[in-house]
Amino acid sequence: MAKFDIKAILADIKAYRRAYFLTAVASLGGMLFGWDTGLIGGVLTMDAFQHSFNLDKHSKSFSSLQGNIVSVLQAGCFFGAASSFYISDKLGRKTALIIADIIFLIGSIIQTCCAINTTSLTQLYIGRVIGGFGVGLISAVVPTYIGENANKEIRGRCVGCMQLFNVTGIMLSFFINYGISQQIKTLSAAKWRIPFALQMLPGVLLLAGIFFQNESPRWLAEKNRFEEAGRALARVRARPVDDPAVIRELDEIVADFRGLEKLPLQAQLKAVCESKRMFYQASFAVILMFWQQWTGTNSINYYAPQIFQSIGLQGSSAGLFATGIYGVVKVTVTALGLMLATEQLGRKWSLLVGSAGQAFAMLYIGINSAVNPTKAGEPLNGTSTFSIVCVYLFVVFYSFGWGPIPFVLSSECSPNHVRSLIMAAALMTQWLFNFVIAKITPLMISNITYGTFLLFGACCIVMGVYTVFFVPETKNVPLESIHLLFEGNIVKGCLQDIIPRHSRAMKLQNHHVTNDGDSEIDGKIGRKGTITAVQHIEEA
Repeated sequence: MAKFDIKAILADIKAYRRAYFLTAVASLGGMLFGWDTGLIGGVLTMDAFQHSFNLDKHSKSFSSLQGNIVSVLQAGCFFGAASSFYISDKLGRKTALIIADIIFLIGSIIQTCCAINTTSLTQLYIGRVIGGFGVGLISAVVPTYIGENANKEIRGRCVGCMQLFNVTGIMLSFFINYGISQQIKTLSAAKWRIPFALQMLPGVLLLAGIFFQNESPRWLAEKNRFEEAGRALARVRARPVDDPAVIRELDEIVADFRGLEKLPLQAQLKAVCESKRMFYQASFAVILMFWQQWTGTNSINYYAPQIFQSIGLQGSSAGLFATGIYGVVKVTVTALGLMLATEQLGRKWSLLVGSAGQAFAMLYIGINSAVNPTKAGEPLNGTSTFSIVCVYLFVVFYSFGWGPIPFVLSSECSPNHVRSLIMAAALMTQWLFNFVIAKITPLMISNITYGTFLLFGACCIVMGVYTVFFVPETKNVPLESIHLLFEGNIVKGCLQDIIPRHSRAMKLQNHHVTNDGDSEIDGKIGRKGTITAVQHIEEA
């Protein structure tokens, strides 16, 4: 395994400063849905919110109502992700982000202004659906936009920054909820309106910053706008347009798109199913997003105060504060994981270590809750205290692996000419099951109690097994060469990738698609030939 080299990371930041800055601006989109994820769970526990909408937290329907308020955003996110294929493919990644951000801000304004002279939840639902549409569109476009701009040496770290900003948004919203609950003791509606209003801040920053960034060079190449693609690539690489490295990379991008430019939806669907390799690459992103949701992370994100109370932590303020500390741990470990593991340890081992740690934490919480149930008013004992520790232990391992890595692998492994379609399908899957988890979690905690944690623990074990047999290592492999990892026997190749020094990614780090586009990893050469960007422009 690679050594952790802080000096090399700092050198990367200097060398790839423009790619990192573009990443930081685009990743503000991740903060948008992270902020809402952490916001809504705390708001639902506020007495002021319940008073504004005349809700009774002791009623039998309250758990179902909580699920409705949380999950309606995911419904909007699902359709936003579905629209990302057309909008980002037709108008461009940058324009899609601008449109999505404006939609999100409109939805946030509606949510902030609801419950004025009424106790109806209708306006809140409408605002959350509209805001969710923008969030879903952003969530599908951001990893694509970053992945298509970032250098291969730092691509995983850059795409993973979306998850870092996501958890930062969760953390900030946790502490805002806690701070406001401490400062405003009355039933004033400002107690819950302020958190809703503040979630617009990252949206405003994204809108201001994205105007000054370049469009995706790969999207421009797909649309036969080669001169603009060259300028965009040179800008994000901080090199002159005529730099040999820029010209070579543009050649590879152009060659990869050759004959596959401007494919309509029907042609892209046909391309996805044209071979076993293509179908597996397409379904791979969808499966990763499915498993990410069944880790149980969003159950904790949305309902952390309730979960802390269910395992013995008493008092709403204590639950909110513990939730805020949970957010700090998540941000810290995600940052460390991206800096020290994603590009060094690799994608596969990050997922494996994450699965093992998550499974242990969830299974312990479930088993302890079964054999040592907590009772209201009783002090915490040692085993219950360790259950609370396990919630933090879970987030450590999740933030290390299954938090950022599915976004990284999804954007990397989707072929250039169908990336918008596959990312739309992957994020639709994520939001669909995010919706399911948000809806059923309060019901599961209320009805099957400890079985909730046992279910998520079992899922973590299964996804670890899936990682061993079906997830390839992709670190440092050029985007235009990743398809070679899906050729031949998938299981055999993925088992080989478990041992870092035998990983196929090691052999593909300097692979150039323009020189041996169809070459096998073991060195057998297929179709040969070189093509320059100028030649391709002339032919087009």
